[in-house]
Amino acid sequence: MIRNLLLSALLIFSATYGQSQQINSNRTKHFYITPGIEILKSTHRNYFYGGSIKVNYLFLNGLEPGVGIEFAGTSLHKSNHYTLRNLRFFPIYANLKYNIKPLGKISPFAETSLGISINRYKSSYDFGPPEIIQVRESGFYTYLGLGAKFSLTPKIKALLGAGFKGYKMSLNDLDINPHGVSLNLGVTF
Repeated sequence: MIRNLLLSALLIFSATYGQSQQINSNRTKHFYITPGIEILKSTHRNYFYGGSIKVNYLFLNGLEPGVGIEFAGTSLHKSNHYTLRNLRFFPIYANLKYNIKPLGKISPFAETSLGISINRYKSSYDFGPPEIIQVRESGFYTYLGLGAKFSLTPKIKALLGAGFKGYKMSLNDLDINPHGVSLNLGVTF
């Protein structure tokens, strides 16, 4: 599954590179790197902290397809009568931004990400024997949000984004599915 995601990311980059050669060979900068700090407030009222890095390509029409990775975690999370400890999430995803017309030094955008999250945590049932199980699983990662880039210099922009994120989206309401409101702070160069 991870191999398929990495192959998809490679295809996106190769298609992006091929398209960049056709659009405009005089432009000097097409790819943007965005390291960021990720904060998620889950619907169970605890916080997940982490970092991310995205690589996107800017087309002339304002679309920025790309790929990204993230690491997020928390020490304690309660969900569906389970106590979860030492949660670690490592999503690998495809990313798409749409840049709205800039307003001076502010460039608003809409963004979505879809991918696979590799999840690790320790789980114990609240109403049973005190057995702790090490869980290793993967899930469907999703993000949808809005944000803005703020020009600091001609080549560097600060980024602020907010949206909805889920590390293991599922239709099964008994699945362990950390999700909630996410805040992203970063720099684009």
